[in-house]
Amino acid sequence: MTHSLTVIARRLAFIRETEGPNRGAWVEFLQRQCGGVPGDSWCAQFASVVCDIAYHGRSPVKKSGAADARLQDARMKGFVVPFPQPDDLYYFINSVGHAHHEGIVTDILPLVGIAGNTSEDGTSPNGTGVFEHEISVSRIVFVRLPKGT
Repeated sequence: MTHSLTVIARRLAFIRETEGPNRGAWVEFLQRQCGGVPGDSWCAQFASVVCDIAYHGRSPVKKSGAADARLQDARMKGFVVPFPQPDDLYYFINSVGHAHHEGIVTDILPLVGIAGNTSEDGTSPNGTGVFEHEISVSRIVFVRLPKGT
């Protein structure tokens, strides 16, 4: 990687929904990069684009608008880790084990992450922009991507 996921994600922290829920020029740019359409939830698309930039178009995890598809790909490749470090991906998991939100770990004490399609206070996985905030350790899976070149 030329830059860390955190550095790239923070440079995109200006992105907000400006034309209604899950809409706006920058949000729709992210959605298009992953084959999505305006109105799609876009947390995984944000993380996909950040990874794509960091790995110069060769992200080790498939590009997708679905957090669960990205997590399943990471699991198959053996990238899941028990404890986080900055630049890991994080996935919120529902009661049946399905990933429903994705972001990037930026700090571990306290646990902080940055994600798209979240709220400023981190209470909503379907918010209005890219925000960095504390994240819960409840029902969460961490993914560590290999170092790129």
